[in-house]
Amino acid sequence: MPKAYALTDPSAPKFPSKFDILKKAVLQKTDLNKNNNKYYALELHSPSAKTKKVFRVFTHYGRTDDLETNPEAGKRECRYFTSHAAADACYEELLRKKTSRAKGYKELSLAASKIGSMGARGLSVGELDAKTLAANKKAAKKKTAKKAGAKKTAKKTAKKTAKKTAKKAARKPLTPALSTLVDYIYSEATNALTSTVKATITANGIETPLGVLTHGQIDKGQAVLDAILDELKRSRKRKAKLRELSGEFYTLIPHRLGRTRAAIEAATISSKTAFAEKNDTLQLMRDMLQVSGDDNVLFDGGAADQYAALGCAIEPLAKTSAEYKRWSKHVLDNQLSRGIKIVNLYTLKRPPEHKSYRKLSNERLLFHGSSLRNWVGILSRGILLPKVVVGMGVSRTDEGWLGHGIYFGSESCTAVNYTYPGKRGTSMMAICRVALGKIKRYRDITYGLTRPPRGYDSCHGISNVDDDESEFDDNEYVIYDTAQQRLEVLVEFK
Repeated sequence: MPKAYALTDPSAPKFPSKFDILKKAVLQKTDLNKNNNKYYALELHSPSAKTKKVFRVFTHYGRTDDLETNPEAGKRECRYFTSHAAADACYEELLRKKTSRAKGYKELSLAASKIGSMGARGLSVGELDAKTLAANKKAAKKKTAKKAGAKKTAKKTAKKTAKKTAKKAARKPLTPALSTLVDYIYSEATNALTSTVKATITANGIETPLGVLTHGQIDKGQAVLDAILDELKRSRKRKAKLRELSGEFYTLIPHRLGRTRAAIEAATISSKTAFAEKNDTLQLMRDMLQVSGDDNVLFDGGAADQYAALGCAIEPLAKTSAEYKRWSKHVLDNQLSRGIKIVNLYTLKRPPEHKSYRKLSNERLLFHGSSLRNWVGILSRGILLPKVVVGMGVSRTDEGWLGHGIYFGSESCTAVNYTYPGKRGTSMMAICRVALGKIKRYRDITYGLTRPPRGYDSCHGISNVDDDESEFDDNEYVIYDTAQQRLEVLVEFK
């Protein structure tokens, strides 16, 4: 291996300021056993101009934590060669060593890199998924059109911009109540994401200190998280294996871990509760990427744009209206203890749900609670089954007491248990119209169900208040087909 010179070393061989990047990779390694959290960028350079052939292998490495406070942190080194073959061999050897089992680095897929040489900043790196490729292609077209300044292209761009502007202008301004709600749910989702993951919302997307995350990178994190769940399901879970897999997960999805031994121990995903938290984080990331779209409403959009991105009609109800009183009565009459104080009510209509809704016998208005961080996702794509749903870009693997279904409560206080207050001190739950059809009743917890028994449309875990032989604390109604429910009302409460 030839000598590595510091980038600024005056004794290093001369290399042109303009160069082409022939190959590049961004690697990351988080090892909880050794308290390692490191990155390694690797590039193969060739002069852009037709000059004397000289090639360079460029590396940039350091501790990932340092990049958060200083984007220019880390060491930059160069190795020089007189032939492409020799430089390429060096690049491949470094890549092989770093990604070997002994070193443990993983190659990342980023929509835009933030580390490496100045020429590599902003470029994609790694194997990109179809969604990211499409987004990058669109961005590249815009950039080319801007540079070219061709009349035809300019006209097309102007026409598209005018259409977009006209569409925005045609939108009705949001009422103060609706604007406040939109700001609340988006800020809760954003804060939940950026306080857990080493990420910020920028004009480029979900940006980590290493670069902009892709859908594919999140999927890689999900695969490791699923392996953690398999380990947790073992009769004797292996602590060393969980620590190793946790390190792999944080390698792919950078988190704020801290540097102390206690912080590292706490970061190990060693329980189903910890797994569920990380699983929710990945789902939140997918939801935020999905709702942001090509226009990146998370960064550039105002409340009206963010509301439009949800694709859900939301109508605040006046507290003096008959409809408000009717829905309020439904919430308060269906609580076992008198603890709910309603703050606001909003009617909801997601057109896809109304179109696909299956009308069955035994239709009921039931309650579904969720943390505030999840409502951007729920309102934009609906409540999904806890199974892999590739088309919606959501992956969930959690399981309830009656298997992999969507759970509802007949008592509003049951839904409260699944909520958590936000910065305004309020929580959210939904009232859903649920087509239960023929119900199979259960007294015993029955894991593993993916559908109701033959001849039934839904399942009901009977509360031990109603039947003292039952294992269920509350009345739980479960459906296994998303078309059997639709959102009706959003309840903001204390």
